Amino acid sequence: MKWFKNNIEVLIGYLLGALLLGMGLFIFFNADEIVHFKEIAINRLHMAQLSDFINIYSYAFIELLSHYIIAYPYIYSLIFVLYGLGLFYISRTLKKTTAHDSQISIFYLMTAIFLFLLTALFMFKVYHIYALFYFAAFLLLVFFVLNRRHLNSEFRKLHYLILIFIFGLAYIVTQNHVYDQLVDEKVTPLDLMALNFFFILFSGMGALALGNYVFLHRAKKIDPAEHAMRRANKRKRDKKFSRAINHQTNDALQQLSEQSMKIDERLMLSWNRFKEGVRRKINLQDEDIPRWMRKPKWFNFFQVEVIFGVLILMLTLIELNNRNILFNVSKFNVVKMQYFYEWLSLFLLFVVGVLYLVFTILIHIRHRGYFGQLFTISILFIEIITSFYLMLFKGISVSLFIPPVIVLLVLLVTPLFFNHLRKNY
Repeated sequence: MKWFKNNIEVLIGYLLGALLLGMGLFIFFNADEIVHFKEIAINRLHMAQLSDFINIYSYAFIELLSHYIIAYPYIYSLIFVLYGLGLFYISRTLKKTTAHDSQISIFYLMTAIFLFLLTALFMFKVYHIYALFYFAAFLLLVFFVLNRRHLNSEFRKLHYLILIFIFGLAYIVTQNHVYDQLVDEKVTPLDLMALNFFFILFSGMGALALGNYVFLHRAKKIDPAEHAMRRANKRKRDKKFSRAINHQTNDALQQLSEQSMKIDERLMLSWNRFKEGVRRKINLQDEDIPRWMRKPKWFNFFQVEVIFGVLILMLTLIELNNRNILFNVSKFNVVKMQYFYEWLSLFLLFVVGVLYLVFTILIHIRHRGYFGQLFTISILFIEIITSFYLMLFKGISVSLFIPPVIVLLVLLVTPLFFNHLRKNY
């Protein structure tokens, strides 16, 4: 475990290199199919074993690439292969020394931006112009990572809430559009499944590259006399090096950063003034509240969080079990991919619900995991509210849950989400 921690950024570099190299080789071996793509009757495609599933995804990836690679596929293949090999070389360099961290940190930042741009570009096939919402969210994420040390750490929750709001807005807008496309049969569930898979893959790769930039950016300010020191000792440097400002940030970004540094403080100041104004107007004292309406001394909202969290898991598990019929057939037609997409979405929602309970209990026992709870309850709230919206305005057929269940979920998740917004940490 210690070796893993000391070499995590090296392993991330190898992983990114392998994925980009694999993509380059995929384009190389499927060059003709990509340039001269021919649609096939997907209603004849069945999934009876894992190899069928892989073949279907390969077909979907070839179709996706065919929208952007219309000529010279081997050039694109060469670019990805060289990029992957470059990451292997850089990771090998990182394993030996820290002398080149200054250049490598910028390289990983450019890699993250490239992967986010590639993700947004692929999303245009299904989400069209609405993919720009995600690209704007990615840019905001990069801007936050570049400048988070300049921002007031006391308002870190506000920073995360802004990021969650932007990504949540992008998710709701794109889901609204894509289900219109599904109803009009302009997009197939297979397209949606494949795109979501590659969205998770490439955005995850971008996040890993961004994480490597953050670490190397912290570690790059070293004494020239220490160039030859081992990587294991790098983490023991004085903290003053990790707080150094990146002088290589361009002037335009620096000016934008300086202008926006105090926005969070202004927002919090305005919000606190608003709350104080409301309290002064209401001026509600304890004696004004009837005894039967007062909160019992034994009551703690932690109990509500656990009970409601368990109920959310149970309702999600019920809907998940209703889709298990998919695994009772020997062959599954790819046209019915939407059912598998729903099962997968419900399974991920169930996992997030479990993590929410874990973080909730961790907060109660050790007073840790506040940000983990923030992200998990936000994902639950956004997904459930989006499903509720689709049921109301797009029809029951496009919702993950039946009407009684989705209404119950909205009633359960809403107080949990807004209560967490009230927490100070």
